[in-house]
Amino acid sequence: MRKPAARGAHAKPALAVTAAVILMIIITITAATAGVASAQQKQQINLTGAGATFPFPLIDTWRVEYQKLKPHVNINYQSIGSGGGIKQFTALTVDFGASDAPLSQAQRDALPAPAVHIPETIGSVVAAYNVPGINQKGLKLSGPVLADIFLGKITRWDDPRIKSLNPDLPLPSHDIVVVRRSDGSGTTFVWTDYLSKVSPEWEAVAGRGKSVQWPTGVGSPGNEGVANSIKGTPYTVGYLELSYALTTGMPYAYLQNPAGNFIEPTKDSIRAAISSYAGSLPAGDESWEHVSTTNAPGEQSYPIASFSYLLLYKELGTNPAMTGEKASELVSFVLWAVTDGQAYSGGLSYVPLPDEVVALNKEALSSLTFGGQPVLAPPGQGPAGGGEGGEGGIGAWQLVAALAAVPAALISYYYYLYRRRRGSRAQLAFQEGAAGDSSSARGRRRIDIAGMLKKPRGDRSFRFVVVAAAGYTAFLIALVAFTIASGSSQVFAKEGLGFLTGTDWNAVEGRESYGALPYIVGTLVSSGIAMAIGVPISIGIAVFVTEIAQQRIATPLSFVVELLAAVPSIIYGLWALFVFRFWVRDLIEVPLNNAFGGSLPLFAQTPFGLDVFTAGIVLAIMIIPTVSSVSREVIRAVPNAQREAAYSLGATRFEMVKMAVFPYAKSGLFGAAVLGLGRAVGETMLVTMIIGNAIGAAAIPDSLFAPSQTLASLIANEFNEAVTPLHTSALIGLGVVLFMLTIGINIAARLMVARMAAGAAAGPSATSGIARVRD
Repeated sequence: MRKPAARGAHAKPALAVTAAVILMIIITITAATAGVASAQQKQQINLTGAGATFPFPLIDTWRVEYQKLKPHVNINYQSIGSGGGIKQFTALTVDFGASDAPLSQAQRDALPAPAVHIPETIGSVVAAYNVPGINQKGLKLSGPVLADIFLGKITRWDDPRIKSLNPDLPLPSHDIVVVRRSDGSGTTFVWTDYLSKVSPEWEAVAGRGKSVQWPTGVGSPGNEGVANSIKGTPYTVGYLELSYALTTGMPYAYLQNPAGNFIEPTKDSIRAAISSYAGSLPAGDESWEHVSTTNAPGEQSYPIASFSYLLLYKELGTNPAMTGEKASELVSFVLWAVTDGQAYSGGLSYVPLPDEVVALNKEALSSLTFGGQPVLAPPGQGPAGGGEGGEGGIGAWQLVAALAAVPAALISYYYYLYRRRRGSRAQLAFQEGAAGDSSSARGRRRIDIAGMLKKPRGDRSFRFVVVAAAGYTAFLIALVAFTIASGSSQVFAKEGLGFLTGTDWNAVEGRESYGALPYIVGTLVSSGIAMAIGVPISIGIAVFVTEIAQQRIATPLSFVVELLAAVPSIIYGLWALFVFRFWVRDLIEVPLNNAFGGSLPLFAQTPFGLDVFTAGIVLAIMIIPTVSSVSREVIRAVPNAQREAAYSLGATRFEMVKMAVFPYAKSGLFGAAVLGLGRAVGETMLVTMIIGNAIGAAAIPDSLFAPSQTLASLIANEFNEAVTPLHTSALIGLGVVLFMLTIGINIAARLMVARMAAGAAAGPSATSGIARVRD
């Protein structure tokens, strides 16, 4: 009886080994075939880069055109922002980086090896505006006037300083609405660099950087967000790249240069500004920290022009993923981009590099090495280490080894079966002999042991699974808490508890100071507005579906509500940014401002549509499906006996819902509301798009129509551009505050629910309540 069992015991291992051998043979043959194929065609080279958004259209055009010349070279560029590109370049996760601002000394010190700056193209930033009655470009502005507008010192379009520059234009008597970038960007760096040169007060108050503490204005993400805000709102002024202004047909100002001339941003005026600095630029491997081409001298120089840079390591082998072929193709691509590739600049509203800058780039590229050898080798000589690295194809010796592996695998397989059968027979013989010679007591013990070994493991497995599932949440919370606590330790060590009560948020290097209070207030205010609007509507929907509507109406309505709950928040954000905010501004905010703005501070600020009130309304729309769906199921769980008892005492439907349904379901309804609050507090992208993104103390709203910012939106706006350790730690510190705020809300909610449940159990019944009402 044991012999067949012994054979069956070895059947499954034999099948497993057979499957493993077959799989090995398939993989070996596939590898051999791939080796033959790769030997017949040129090896594909993949170049990866990341960084500034400004040059993306040009780099993408270069990618397409260069692949026509070299089909085996694939270029993948991620336009994630200058700060993000510097981060990835420093972390060696990309082959090249791109930035609209040169590396600071701190950023250079953080690099694993020396790097070079390669100016790739030239761009400019313009002051775009939307002033009714002035639809054409050509509004004249000077640097000091622009600085005072962005400082909040010049607040009206008919200010005497603006009128003196534009005596022939019908300037309206209306407040100026300043629009600026909410996210960190190279565009902001160029703009603030210019304002710092023309205004000592701006330099002292805000300074220059990719992210600064703005004294005034409404923030919008990206150039496209700024362009949309300016186009959609009258009496606005803001800054954006020239290409966006030209693409959208927006009017822009002529700026006064150091020579006193008002200059239109054109290819010629921008190139003239760069050419005036070309002879004083440093070598590619030197520091470019203090290179600034804004406010350039020259009669026809446009004052806000700047380079955009590619970043490469001087020793390309610094990146462990780099190979000789890759290094050669990378340098060849960059050389082509700064020479022949400049021909594609004009059609995309970029300015080609002057000859002096092209020559400087060639010198920098000629200094690059791989493995200590120059990459740009003399004609006929390949780059150093050309055949090394993982990019090469499978060679002949690898093909022979792959083919030899097949018989070796078969021999190993048959030897394994031979040894397995011999061992099985020996073990079976031993067991039969031992069974005949053993005593009955020893046999019983052996039977007991066998019974224990054969005991089903279902209970133990089930217990393990449920315990692991229960412990997963605690483990995850502990892991997240530890991660964010360690990541935020630097900012708490520097700021202490002042981080929670401070109002400054200055990310400019050398002036860094961080406080979270304005964003805690912005989070609570926007979520509070959402709850005040969304929860009553949600409960109303739930009552209608469960208590009033007929089945043929309730079923499709429930389906529609649940469908809205599945809509991603980014969709709500886009709809609010491009459509809904204008409805809110024109139909709600403007009438309230006209009626009560002079007497109630709550409605005093000029409506713009990107403010804490609009954010609260859209958050309410987003949480309504979730809260109403949960509330509907809670109300459905109320026993029908409660309703019947109320009706038997003569209660109306309203009285039945009020006195029978709500008391029974109030703890569940409260839980549904807290669920909606949790989503509103943590919402990120939707809020980032429409809340206005104020910075510092200005983010504490003094009016419903004031811009603000939440903890989550500030993290989203700045994390990608945070390149200093303290800035990164401060953003993680905001995550700590948000984490603790969410946990606090949930703990308070559970305590409240428990208290409600206890009160409901101890309190009078619904029918007695109705009876008292009737009496």
